[in-house]
Amino acid sequence: MTTSTSLTIVNTVYGDASGGRWQAMLNTTDALVSQGHQVLMITGTENQHLSAGDRSMHVIANTGFYDWIAAWKVRQWLKQVKPALVIAHSGRAVCLFKNASLGLGIPVIAMNHSHNVKRTVRADAFIHITPHVGHLVQGCLDKKHWVKPQQAVIPNLIHLPADVLEPMPLRSPVTIGMLTRLVDYKGGHVLVEALGQLKQAGIAFRAILAGEGDAKADLEQQVAALGLTDQVTFPGWLQGEAKLHFYRQVDIIAVPSLNDTQPLAILDAFAWGKAVVSSDAIGPLQVCTEGVNALVTPCGDATAVAQALQRLIAHPDLAMQLARCGQQEAKERYAFDQVAKRLDAFVQQVVGATV
Repeated sequence: MTTSTSLTIVNTVYGDASGGRWQAMLNTTDALVSQGHQVLMITGTENQHLSAGDRSMHVIANTGFYDWIAAWKVRQWLKQVKPALVIAHSGRAVCLFKNASLGLGIPVIAMNHSHNVKRTVRADAFIHITPHVGHLVQGCLDKKHWVKPQQAVIPNLIHLPADVLEPMPLRSPVTIGMLTRLVDYKGGHVLVEALGQLKQAGIAFRAILAGEGDAKADLEQQVAALGLTDQVTFPGWLQGEAKLHFYRQVDIIAVPSLNDTQPLAILDAFAWGKAVVSSDAIGPLQVCTEGVNALVTPCGDATAVAQALQRLIAHPDLAMQLARCGQQEAKERYAFDQVAKRLDAFVQQVVGATV
């Protein structure tokens, strides 16, 4: 598909981008390319170990928010590639490219993937992945008495799996999955405690806790202490075919986040037609509605998570209902084609306002 105006766009992230932020940047690149744009990706040395697949990635080192040598190098690069705009996926990237583009007339769009938005308000325009992020950005702008009307709420996108047509009935024993960075705020310890309660209640299950992170060793120790070693596996970070296999195996996805923005794990679960048990942290609540597309539990409450899992296992018709609703939302709101069109419309708007 081509657009009325094909643009050269820089897509960038600086600072640690492991996990969902990196995938969101890659997805943004693919979406804009699908609309006929040329997208140039650039990051710092801290992220050069992350896979960009077959996409080209430029690397310019940056040591912090006030690295003027890096800003000068980026400025020379911008003069060469002459982009119409920049999309920055972190506060450090916003600062770097605002400094580098001074006087060049290149607008910088901030796409926020966390609730820590303070460092991004220097941007010229904003893509908010949830309405709550937009509220936080507007609050920071109001405090500075800055007026920046170029803003849009555009969610993270997902690739709908080609080989999944309808949600499947729960299998016996049920398989519970979690695929995320294994860090404390993702709530893996809450899920493991809930799984321990399921075992005590005599409920048969398997669980797959996929991902890597600082909390992995603690989670493995917690699983061993609760006698769950035979039921719970840790396959590490999954990509490609391994990730597809994960979603084919699991029946229920648990997202017990203590603090999150818009968990890609929930959107992927919706796409795959899986029932979801989430926390009521503000991020999941931007996506999940209790009893409609998920069962929502109080943040950090392992007993509530265990009860929600038991409820789905005991009522597979409810699990099917939630899964169908989530999958329909995935098709209508988060699918690649839908989000790509909205991204294209917004970047055209920003460039049009700059000319």
